Amino acid sequence: MQYRSLSVVTEPASEPVSVAEAKAHLRVDTADDDSYIGTLIVAAREWVQSYLDRALVTQQLTVKLDTFPDEIELPRPPVASGGTLTATTVSYTLSSGSTAAMSVSEYRVDRDATPGVVRTVYAGTWPTHLADSNAVSVTWWAGYGEASDVPAVIRHAILMLVAHWYESRQAAVSTGAVPQDVPFGVKSLLDSKKWGSYA
Repeated sequence: MQYRSLSVVTEPASEPVSVAEAKAHLRVDTADDDSYIGTLIVAAREWVQSYLDRALVTQQLTVKLDTFPDEIELPRPPVASGGTLTATTVSYTLSSGSTAAMSVSEYRVDRDATPGVVRTVYAGTWPTHLADSNAVSVTWWAGYGEASDVPAVIRHAILMLVAHWYESRQAAVSTGAVPQDVPFGVKSLLDSKKWGSYA
């Protein structure tokens, strides 16, 4: 799914699979391609996140909206629900052009929903703000946690994708008469973790 203003504020501290794990999967025992394999892991993780519309290893995200909707969906689930990286901030542009932040007592975060949702407190309302592009900004932490917390099926799909790109360095590989840019097995594994799409 594409979002006009979704951005990563803090990148994941590590990748879902390590270079050592990828090399073991590839059966590569020299260090000559370590840097290249590391690049493939990053590319595979980014592709998988886009395909699943999920965050994998914990990362901080920001989405901007032109106005407050009834409730704010937080792209790239799951919303972080444990540890110290759970802060969710909501800010908005005042009519003067300055920025204000809502108090955490004015809204609630549903971390169990997929995707996560920010709502006002019961009987509460969103504040008045300047009607302008990107007037509302929400920042939160998302992801399964550490690399080891990412589901095994996703980690294996990443390894398969790295292996495919490592062995086939052109844009597409023909399987019979059908060009194949991503192996069917990768998508089959990942489809078990898809949850749907945003309305």
